[in-house]
Amino acid sequence: MFRKLKTVHYFIFSLILVIISLCLYVFVKYEVLQNPITSVNLIFTNEVGKEDIPIVYISSDNESEINFKTVYKFKDTGNLTYQCRLDGTKKLRRIRLYFPHPNRTVSIKEINLKTETKVVNIPLLKFKKREGINCSVQSNEIELEVLIKNGYIELPNVYVYSSDFNNILQLILPLVIVLILLGITIKTFNPIQIKSLPVPIVAIYLFVLSIFLPAPAYNVALILMALLNIKRLSWEDITSQKGNLIILGFFMVYAFNNFFISEEGFNELSILERFLPFLVLSVVLPSIANRKYLSLFPISAFVLGFGFLLTSIFDVFIHQNFVFLSFDFFAKYLHPVYFSYLIFFSICYIDLHYSGKYKYILEFILFVFLIFCGSKMVFLFSLIVVFMNLLKNKKTVLLIIPLALIVIIFSPLKHRFSEIINQDDLSVLNESHIKNPNDSRINGLTLRLILWRETLSTMNGLDYVFGKGVTKETNKHLNKHLIDLGLKNHIGFNPHNQYVDTFWRTGIIGLLLLILIPVYSLVIGIKRKDKLLMQFSLFMLAVMCSESIFGRVNGIYFFTTVILLLMNTNKLNENSNTRN
Repeated sequence: MFRKLKTVHYFIFSLILVIISLCLYVFVKYEVLQNPITSVNLIFTNEVGKEDIPIVYISSDNESEINFKTVYKFKDTGNLTYQCRLDGTKKLRRIRLYFPHPNRTVSIKEINLKTETKVVNIPLLKFKKREGINCSVQSNEIELEVLIKNGYIELPNVYVYSSDFNNILQLILPLVIVLILLGITIKTFNPIQIKSLPVPIVAIYLFVLSIFLPAPAYNVALILMALLNIKRLSWEDITSQKGNLIILGFFMVYAFNNFFISEEGFNELSILERFLPFLVLSVVLPSIANRKYLSLFPISAFVLGFGFLLTSIFDVFIHQNFVFLSFDFFAKYLHPVYFSYLIFFSICYIDLHYSGKYKYILEFILFVFLIFCGSKMVFLFSLIVVFMNLLKNKKTVLLIIPLALIVIIFSPLKHRFSEIINQDDLSVLNESHIKNPNDSRINGLTLRLILWRETLSTMNGLDYVFGKGVTKETNKHLNKHLIDLGLKNHIGFNPHNQYVDTFWRTGIIGLLLLILIPVYSLVIGIKRKDKLLMQFSLFMLAVMCSESIFGRVNGIYFFTTVILLLMNTNKLNENSNTRN
């Protein structure tokens, strides 16, 4: 009876979490209206010319992206007010205002939307999405400085309507399934005891759990962890493991390059600030490393994954479009590829440290998250991990069969795999100028091949030894090549290969140190017969071929934290916390 009662408690707790999560998501992202929006109105602070008037693009009904086929224009209605009439038969979801002319500054006193029964005033705050526009909010107006041609701002909310909830019963079945899976997950993780811990240890827990949260959570957590554990730091601990020194050396190469090789020198430190965790973590973690902290990564993966899944299911219900379960729509604020790195490590960890029927349920849930993220390489690596387990335990087939069905049914992932096996697309690599920047042959594979080729073609002479520099000025060399090639839509892209990126920026010295990080950890893993360290080292070697994994702070924090915790702890009593 006690056991049944506890199980009921798990699902009651899960239900509360589901309700709270959905309510918060709807409150933050959506605004509910009774009737469709019929017009957008701008009230300017002073007289404006034709060049200052934006044009409007919208997404409506079940569209997942802004529709650029239909243009809506403003008309002067007097008293510094301009009105843009919209199609009232459509359920407008998102609105963007595009400013065609650069180097203009306009001051807007009010932005409002009109329906048949209501006027919706838009708060004059910094917009969540904007490109090529600086926003300055005053007491009663917003000043927009247009920096580039067709810079835009997007109004902050997504709009839904009372009629969208007519078929609310469609939402019940998927939510019940999520509720059951969430309850099982919470019940499985229940053996992790939360007890009274010293404040420095709590700071370490918070740091690991914050790595995939929005900025500046991870930066604050890193500073807090370093300060509270400063008394435990030891140079002897740092030098006891060569891997720590390799990571320190990698940071020093970037620092030297920033100050003495890059064109901007001491005037531009943004890249160095992004790489600062290499220094801090390689100094702090060796003295406080403990493998129990690694168990927090699966917890983080499930918390984020269920949050993304719940909110995406609601998006699918509202828009009646399953694309909202995929990639950026699924991972929301977090890049889906980086979230897939967390999922891969969590699958490896659970595969080694858990047993029994719940192990396969947990892995199945993580694989579902991984499918929705859409990272092809990470998905294949995770399948290899599970397949290796299949050789030892035939029950793993119960995990593979339903996953295969989901992959077959889920068309966005099928499309991502099909685009890389179309050999005709490779013909775009032979063109000296691509006429159409939206050429269908530009896919995940061909774009990467072009980026690698164009990045390396910018190098000459001493660049091969010291690199072209690590600051933003270096990016201009690649941008110029992309513009000359005709890929104007891809300006600002990094090389999407950490080996190429590091060689391009820091030369052969930086590249060798980069390669040494996972290679040295792999050697240590083989010597210790540490499966988790070997799996993660091989994974790191592979994913650096397709992504600049240190191009985002999340990647630096995650890979450095995991590799340092694994290298600075021996594989002792690995199965001591195995759960059934």
